[in-house]
Amino acid sequence: MLRRRLWMGSVFVVLGAIMLAGKGIFAKQLYSLGVDFETVAATRSALAVPGFAIIAFLSGSFRREVRLKPLHAAAAIGAGLICYYLGSMANFYALTLIDASVERALLFTYPALVVLLSVILGLEPVRRSTLLALVTTFGGIALVVGIDSAEVLNANIEGALWVFFCALTIAIYFLVSARLSPGMGSAMFTLLAMGAAGTAFSVHYELRHGWLNLSMSTEAWIWLGALILIATIIPLSLMAEGVRRIGSQRAAFASTIGPPAAAVMAVVFLDEQITVFQLLGILVVVGSIVYLEVIARPGRSL
Repeated sequence: MLRRRLWMGSVFVVLGAIMLAGKGIFAKQLYSLGVDFETVAATRSALAVPGFAIIAFLSGSFRREVRLKPLHAAAAIGAGLICYYLGSMANFYALTLIDASVERALLFTYPALVVLLSVILGLEPVRRSTLLALVTTFGGIALVVGIDSAEVLNANIEGALWVFFCALTIAIYFLVSARLSPGMGSAMFTLLAMGAAGTAFSVHYELRHGWLNLSMSTEAWIWLGALILIATIIPLSLMAEGVRRIGSQRAAFASTIGPPAAAVMAVVFLDEQITVFQLLGILVVVGSIVYLEVIARPGRSL
């Protein structure tokens, strides 16, 4: 029974990571159809909220709402605004500047940022193995953004900074979620966070463009639906369930399939070109995260 639970949990995380890796592919397709990044980010966030509400209802989270503390709810809302509103806006803007494969590799640095913030906040002790993992992670980032080539570096640096900001917001969200989700349930936490972000995006888009002026082709709506369903609601739900079954450490290990999957999809579907140094950088980032989660943080046994 335990083996089946662990196996299914790993499958959920792997599938979720692969589906999330497709986010950049869907976004790039929408950009090619003339849809701007603000429209993509706002409609994705606003239209995903009902899906997360359904999942929260089916999971029984609403039956636990009586135990929801106002301060905890406010923290979940704040985390949602930081990650799913500010972070998502930065991420989708970055995808207008850099390749999807580069974006996914840089975004995957968030586990290292979780550890870095934990050390800064005194939540984890400073260990040499942890510092080594952080150094190699950021070394991998340097290769991904093209430190070996001035031309590649100039093309990626601005987008890389926006993605790095997004990764930082994800790290903040992860720390808040880890503290509050056990009490209110992961589905309720996600609903509050996504609901806040969806509301913020709705107001943002209304003030900037006006929802009544929203106009997209049928093909664009199909790609947007795929982005919301295949690269947002389903994978985030799968990964949340996977983490519940196998724990965050095994989930972090299983999710390392994300950057390589994104690189393959970007080459196949977008005809993106990846240099040898960028590929090496992706592998260094993935390897550093595996080392960080499996070896460098004792007391979290597999």
